Amino acid sequence: MNPSVRDHKQVLVRMQGVGKKYRHHWVLKDINLTLSSGEILGFIGPNGAGKTTLMKIMAGLSRSSEGTVEVLGQHLHDQTPSTPDGIGLVFEQVGFIPYLSGYKNLEMLARIRNVADSCVIRDTLYDVGLDPHDARSVQSYSLGMRQRLGIAQALMEQPKLLLLDEPTNGLDPQGILELRTLLRKLVDKGVGLFMASHLLTEVEQVCDRVLFVRNGRIIHELDQTVTDMKRLRIVVSSVRDMDLLVQWADEYVISVDFLDHTVCTVIVQVSAHYPTPRIVRELVTRDIQIEEISQSRISLEKVFFQIIMSEASN
Repeated sequence: MNPSVRDHKQVLVRMQGVGKKYRHHWVLKDINLTLSSGEILGFIGPNGAGKTTLMKIMAGLSRSSEGTVEVLGQHLHDQTPSTPDGIGLVFEQVGFIPYLSGYKNLEMLARIRNVADSCVIRDTLYDVGLDPHDARSVQSYSLGMRQRLGIAQALMEQPKLLLLDEPTNGLDPQGILELRTLLRKLVDKGVGLFMASHLLTEVEQVCDRVLFVRNGRIIHELDQTVTDMKRLRIVVSSVRDMDLLVQWADEYVISVDFLDHTVCTVIVQVSAHYPTPRIVRELVTRDIQIEEISQSRISLEKVFFQIIMSEASN
């Protein structure tokens, strides 16, 4: 991120005690979150967990039933539902006039909203990988092209806050890579992004923080540094070696996840950037006899399913 952006972060979204009730059913309950400029906040959970409802409240398209919602300095709870200026929206189902070209669709939207000129529209289409001179109608577009066009219509207003609902829907691997690059450029400019997706690998690649939601509640918040970790399973020769290994972990403030004295096995959690050969050398210099060592990366997918299983058992 650009250092000047990092030093001047501002809170774009603040939700406190937010809930949404339809008749007798709470689809959201006790939502507390903040999103700052130059940050990508991910939101993941099973279908029906309340992700889209939360985004509509954040966008000003739906009122919360309780709690306070502040977006770009505006309190939304008491206002007539409408999207505040400075917000770009990309929902999973993006509607366009089917017989017009992508450029003509954006041109018409820009004229209605008075937000962009022809140069901005052209540049935005190029940014998302579409040709502004393509005269084909939108109805002939592939799903991925329509998704790109949906992202373009959100970006042409040069938003401070971008809300993305399944933004990689329909994109091929190259398109996903290009979108990832584009999102990072926006973050470097200080744009705040809120991204709901069921693709855990994609959330892991782009998000700074991740919120796990289940049954309308945030059950866990994960900082990206957690998925920059790996687990090492180390089998040593004796209980003495185990004690020395744990002592080494304590000295380096390394988390010990598992101990089994019967098989002389220790599982530790370390930074993924901490080379395993270096760890082996350090242990050997302490006269620790290593019989076996293996490693596995801590992925967002593993963390997600551990949390879901833990919640289900409780």
